[in-house]
Amino acid sequence: MRTSPSQTTRALPPFSRFALLWLGQTVSGMGSHLNGFGLSVWMYEHTRSTSLYSLIALAAFAPGVLVAPLLGGMVDRHDLRKVMMLGHAGGAVCTVLIALLLVLDRLSVGALLALVAAGAAFNSVQRPAFAKATTLMVEPERLPRANGLMQLGLAMGYILAPLLSGVLLPRIGVTGLLTIDVIAAALSLAVLQAVRIPSAPLEEAAPVKASLGGRALQDAGVGWRFIRERPGLLGLHVLLTLMSFNLGLLQVLVTPLVMSFSDVRTLGAVMTAGGLGMLAGSLLLLAWGGARGVWTVLGFVLLQGLCMGLGASRASAWGVGAGAFGVLFTVPVIMSCNQTLWQRKVPTGLQGRVFAVHAALSGGAIPVAYLLSGPLADHVFEPMLAVGSPLASTLGAWVGGTGPGRGIALCFLLLGAATVLLVATCALLPSVRRVEQALPDAPPDPLSGLTS
Repeated sequence: MRTSPSQTTRALPPFSRFALLWLGQTVSGMGSHLNGFGLSVWMYEHTRSTSLYSLIALAAFAPGVLVAPLLGGMVDRHDLRKVMMLGHAGGAVCTVLIALLLVLDRLSVGALLALVAAGAAFNSVQRPAFAKATTLMVEPERLPRANGLMQLGLAMGYILAPLLSGVLLPRIGVTGLLTIDVIAAALSLAVLQAVRIPSAPLEEAAPVKASLGGRALQDAGVGWRFIRERPGLLGLHVLLTLMSFNLGLLQVLVTPLVMSFSDVRTLGAVMTAGGLGMLAGSLLLLAWGGARGVWTVLGFVLLQGLCMGLGASRASAWGVGAGAFGVLFTVPVIMSCNQTLWQRKVPTGLQGRVFAVHAALSGGAIPVAYLLSGPLADHVFEPMLAVGSPLASTLGAWVGGTGPGRGIALCFLLLGAATVLLVATCALLPSVRRVEQALPDAPPDPLSGLTS
């Protein structure tokens, strides 16, 4: 007798079920990366406008920051599988509309930006929903490894999407990349249809009597109050927000830093080194399993700050490449161990709201960094290290000289020092260093009671 896909997944042990869900989410994320990269390149090739190129990137990122906090209640109150399916389906519809307008030669800049932003808004529900699904599907002792898998999926997208886009775009065009994105979304929907996800306790996820907009704001308030009233979690939240801000600045400014003393080939090598660092950190997590303690988070953030200083110490491709490798090596470990800690401390019925606010506020530091990076480099740090400036002789010794790019290096060095100081402050605060002892673990939910 033949079995249906859903019957097949019922026989799988819980972690295998999660691994199948992870595979579907990773494939969908890869399709979205290909889509975003391809559309950005296509826009630049047709307009030669850096501003429009950056607007595409902003439209693909900003909705996740603005909309995600308002979607936490949806994650907590509804069937997780259906919520995730809605996100994938909505994003796929936006992609289909972009492809249709492109084929009909009716795709305006405004329509493209609106559809990219709408697709990003639909997809923004995936992060808190997937994090909560991980808590419900995986035994507590295996959460670090599960979160390591999530970081591996992100690393694969970071490394492979630009490479695949560069190979595929000249051959199949942007419509081909859009088609791949739709197929990837369809595959993830098929996986979600087959995989069962446990449901959260109904008494914790009871609906709030309010209008839709009022309920969304109430949900965001609930998530923020939960974090604010727990100083240990609030301290970790501030730490992760600074890390996101630093990474945003580094992502923008590493290009002018490298180009100030070398060429595009060297820049590509530095970018590759950073991607390999992220992959290595993810593989370390899978092999190690990941410690769950707050000290692991603090230790790797400290290492990240030191690696920022290493990359800024001199105008050397090897130095900047080693710094990029080290900085991105720490990211999967920090994110995974931090996620595990929050999954243990936040009740599952509140995780959608709390995780959505946590991700949106910390991730919101990235577009702020994007906006500030240019003015900071051009009007503050580069003039400080310009040849002949009053501070050049004093500060130049710390960053290997003066001239173009050395001001950006000074910026990186100061960010690294600020990171080290913040880690030291967190280590001295009892509420942060003892957060695991001060906050009781949320009661685990059984892996039964699965939605079919």
